Amino acid sequence: MSQTQLEKLAGRVRADLEDHFQDRWSRLRVSLRWVLELLVTARTPDALKHLADSGDVRGLRTHLELLQRHLREESSLPEALCARYYYKLSEPRSRVQYKVRPRTWAYAHQLAKEVDWDPALNIPLIPYETFPWHDALEERFVDLEVVLDSLALEGMLVSALEGYLSPRSRRRKGYEVYGINLGMMRDVPHTPRHAGTRKTRYVSVMRSQPQLSAEGQYLFVEPNPRSLDAILTVTKALHPQFQAVGHFHSHPYDDLAEMEEREGWRYSSSDVGINQDFAQVMAKLHQRITVTFILGICRCGQSIPHSHFRGRANTIQMSINGCRVIVAAHRSLGSGRLTESNIRLALSGMVS
Repeated sequence: MSQTQLEKLAGRVRADLEDHFQDRWSRLRVSLRWVLELLVTARTPDALKHLADSGDVRGLRTHLELLQRHLREESSLPEALCARYYYKLSEPRSRVQYKVRPRTWAYAHQLAKEVDWDPALNIPLIPYETFPWHDALEERFVDLEVVLDSLALEGMLVSALEGYLSPRSRRRKGYEVYGINLGMMRDVPHTPRHAGTRKTRYVSVMRSQPQLSAEGQYLFVEPNPRSLDAILTVTKALHPQFQAVGHFHSHPYDDLAEMEEREGWRYSSSDVGINQDFAQVMAKLHQRITVTFILGICRCGQSIPHSHFRGRANTIQMSINGCRVIVAAHRSLGSGRLTESNIRLALSGMVS
């Protein structure tokens, strides 16, 4: 049976390393573990990249780039291994769903055996949420339950309504506001039959802190990244039990018809870009953003009780001071990409 493309590309990398290290087996073994890490994550480890960039191993840099590109663009081996050992999907289902050929699967496991690296023990320890390709698995295997405390809701509403009802000088319309959400998270695993291990991630949002230095306009708000560290430092001192779990901003509209037509509770392409930038900043601070709130606000004389807007589980709508407010929670995946799938929003004490 002919070699798979992954076997060929990984074999070239291995040949480069064997030629370089020759009979120095301990050094070769370490470098082969780096290769295995690349196969598992689709990201070249820094140590292996440094060796390739040094020029000491002829051809290694080119062959590594080809292998990494194949893993990122053509092969789904990392996804299959993650599904199998991180989310406990069966081996046949993992291979079939991610279209991994038996030879490719066997090659990765043979290499793991050779360097004494047990996938079942080590793969669950990998921080997969830092890899962009993991988004699809997180979206599938992790459900998000967001519980919004009344104090956190009040913090978002007061700042958003101030911006809406109090236009700045020489401006007829209100402006968008921006802020940070603080709270706690915990994962609860459960295992449906034949479907692997799913997780329910509970996010308790306890406080909402508006960012006073954000530049808000009618259809746009620009967060101030320089003040983020100050907010997190002070809130950590005041509330050491909390972490940053999300952020929020408002979308103001003239009336309900306009807000419904423009789906003002949903995120825009610019919102996605801001969230991805914010996720990267927070990752450097060793914090993970899981939820992004958007508050759609408009004037509306009709009063309604707290409820999900049109039955959408990720929303809460309410009437306040002649305004209709739709609070929508959108889940932020590891890369910062936003989605509305597998997420529910509830107020503390509210039956959803």
